Amino acid sequence: MRIFGYVFAVGFFFLNLFIGNAYPQEQTKLIASPDVIPPATEAMQHPEFWISRIDNPDRVIMTPEQISELNRKNHSRALEIKDINGNPYSIANLANRGFQGIQFYGQDPLSVKSVPGDNLRKGISNGIDYVSKRTIWDRRQIPFSDTMKKDIIDTIDIDSIPDTVTPRYGILVSHTLERLVPSPQAAYSSQYGWLDMFQTGSLETGTPVAILHRSKNGDWYYIKSEFSYSWIPASHVAEGSEKQIRHLSKPDNFLVVIGHKIPVYSDKGYKTWITDYFQGAIIRLEKKNVSGYQVLIPFRRADGSLDAVTGWVKPDDEVHVGFQPFTQRNILNTIFGLLYHPYGWHDCDDERDCCGIIRTVYKTFGIYTPRGTTHELHYTDHVYAFPKDTPKDVKYRCLDTCEPAITLCGFSGHIVMYLGKADGIHYVVHSNGYSYHDKDGTEIRVARVSVTDTELEGGGNVELFSEISTFKP
Repeated sequence: MRIFGYVFAVGFFFLNLFIGNAYPQEQTKLIASPDVIPPATEAMQHPEFWISRIDNPDRVIMTPEQISELNRKNHSRALEIKDINGNPYSIANLANRGFQGIQFYGQDPLSVKSVPGDNLRKGISNGIDYVSKRTIWDRRQIPFSDTMKKDIIDTIDIDSIPDTVTPRYGILVSHTLERLVPSPQAAYSSQYGWLDMFQTGSLETGTPVAILHRSKNGDWYYIKSEFSYSWIPASHVAEGSEKQIRHLSKPDNFLVVIGHKIPVYSDKGYKTWITDYFQGAIIRLEKKNVSGYQVLIPFRRADGSLDAVTGWVKPDDEVHVGFQPFTQRNILNTIFGLLYHPYGWHDCDDERDCCGIIRTVYKTFGIYTPRGTTHELHYTDHVYAFPKDTPKDVKYRCLDTCEPAITLCGFSGHIVMYLGKADGIHYVVHSNGYSYHDKDGTEIRVARVSVTDTELEGGGNVELFSEISTFKP
């Protein structure tokens, strides 16, 4: 059993992300939760427990063709549906979060031919506004000085953006954390906060991007990926032609990483490490033999241009040739492979938050979603949407009609995967960034991927659910 204790301290409601001093101006003593959070049991910490309760866990829920059609449909999905009472239910106010640069509708970045300068300046201004109009604290628990803020804003160099921007194309050569501004500094919304508000997400190695702007010193690029706009280190991008990038990012033959991360080596003896690939990443497969998988990976030359180098992946590593079949067994085995991993706010420290874990697990099956909770909950035709005053017994009746692993539950601040019922209690698995209180009132912080029931205090509590969504044809 692994206890990740105080590695990440989390526990808040999503609203706190958008208000200034959301945390008390004093430090609170917390204790870490046990790995097995009651009423869950040790047996429930294993995927086999839940798989054994499914009638046909190897049934293919959606074929590759059906998944491709779902991805296509999601690129133009309506922002308004009907709730369980037949009334209009809109997610338009959450669909495009300018603050975080998250996009509801996906777009191939290599298809972007030009961008109006005014639009680009408006997007980049979200970071400028956040820095300039708020009090933010650094790791020393000291407010950012005016000089620190000015340095960040000057680095953005917004005035150099032309009226029409013609993008350059690139591909990521390493796992990359996305930033609100071109700075590695952490920024907290309160003196004793520990959620870096400059952190907005992560992108896997091999992700194609459109480069729209660069920082004044050239160390950072402002890029568009399929579902987001963000700042990333320029050293993580290799520039090339559309044809070169597609050759590596959209190959016919590929491996998909199904574990947390896997190493790639330069030799088939596996002695010289090149890089790590994280869950959901696609690696071009050249051939497979007894020595393992020979792959082709993107490499950044000294001048920033794209090259491709041969690498090797061990034959027994956590990869799959092509996307995994979309079965309940495969889904549960994949997400339980991340059990007890630390909670990573907006995927910080190369971990994952609640929507990050769903995004990468489903990506191993070829299902592409944005990283926002509401976005993921509405990337299917099968959504129960609830008015705020819906009693929880109504939600449970809906949940009882849904299948484990292919059902996601949540609200604008959190998302979980439904596991099923045991002894009349509903359970979920999620990257849990919340706290709960024991019978003595002591605050207990989870801060990791965990199995919990749907009555536990925090984001996995059924009373907070505004959507229950099932991924099926």
